[in-house]
Amino acid sequence: MYSIGIDWADAKHDLCILAENGTVHSAFEISNDQHGFDLLRKRLGRLNAPFRINIERTDGLLVDWLVRNGHAVYLTPPLALHHRRPRRSKTDQSDAYLLAHLLRIGETECRPLARRSDLVEYLRQLLRAYDSILQEQRRFGNRLIYLLKLYYPAALKAFCQPYRLIAMSFLERYPTPEAAQRVTLDELRQFLRDEKYRGQKLDLKVLELYDILQAPAPKADVQAGSVIHVQMLIPVLRHIYRSRRDLEKQIVHAFQGHPDAAMWLTIPGAQRLTAARLLAWIGDDRARFSTANVLQATAGTVPVTRRSGKSKSVEFRTACSHKIRKAVDDLSRQSVKKSNWARAYYDAQIERGHGAARAYRALGNRWLSIIWKLWQTQQAYDEKIHRANRAMHGQLQLTK
Repeated sequence: MYSIGIDWADAKHDLCILAENGTVHSAFEISNDQHGFDLLRKRLGRLNAPFRINIERTDGLLVDWLVRNGHAVYLTPPLALHHRRPRRSKTDQSDAYLLAHLLRIGETECRPLARRSDLVEYLRQLLRAYDSILQEQRRFGNRLIYLLKLYYPAALKAFCQPYRLIAMSFLERYPTPEAAQRVTLDELRQFLRDEKYRGQKLDLKVLELYDILQAPAPKADVQAGSVIHVQMLIPVLRHIYRSRRDLEKQIVHAFQGHPDAAMWLTIPGAQRLTAARLLAWIGDDRARFSTANVLQATAGTVPVTRRSGKSKSVEFRTACSHKIRKAVDDLSRQSVKKSNWARAYYDAQIERGHGAARAYRALGNRWLSIIWKLWQTQQAYDEKIHRANRAMHGQLQLTK
């Protein structure tokens, strides 16, 4: 059995092939194009024994090509590779060798690459785009908040999220504090109606905004440049906001088209976007996680034990799938509002002196144990069955 390590790069890839006894069979590089892939096909075809391939990433043209050609592909997380790399030693060739070596010795961090359906891959791509949009909204939103603090703090008091559509429309209609102070009650009422305001009673909101805008406030000596900057940001933020809403619809539509969607939606607190994230990052390859503990370790909800001589430490797990961890954390925070036992479990963690983050992580760990079983059997979650099982085993239960 040959073990092959591939160090991925944008323009070329370095490969190292180890024989079963650990000696280097060959080392070479290929270009990241069809010519390089054809060369790789020829080199692999010359091997006189089965082989496995270890790589650092889960996507890209090379990974697609390897999977499409039926090769056994394994994944080693970049952080795990970093921890095993000799200090001050980093070359593409040495990383390719290390990847092959870790695969040959059976390193536990080398896991088979999950075989995802096309729909799950499409959902993952949409979620990456969505996360990118969220990041851009935060970036430009923070810039808008910074500028308003310089000359227009009343707008921030009136609208705590100035990157929302109604707030940006207000800033366009009343771009300066002076313009806002000239507004009348009737004009404010008409503005809210134009924006289809659906909050608290309209008249109360009008009075609240009017009092904020009329309150005395310090003036900026020069504000014209900041006003122009804000007006430039508004169309960008408006486009980002609408793109985000469109992406949400596409994500939900793709999620609902998957056979596993109904199962995910039965979990208390798994709103559609959270459920879509769980499906996308956990996937639909039932062989990917052989046990619940493997899934929990991948999500980083269980600690890692380190031993050295007589010393032993239990530490927070940093090498994990941060996307799964975030999705599970979201589920934990939402489930305490929807599930009695989840609320009780979280409260018990707090009573033991744990902080909120650790309590949610512990709850997420419990959820993953349940999710793994549902995921394997494709059964819907039933709160009554789970509460009965917990009572049977003498575990914490919250009665109605």
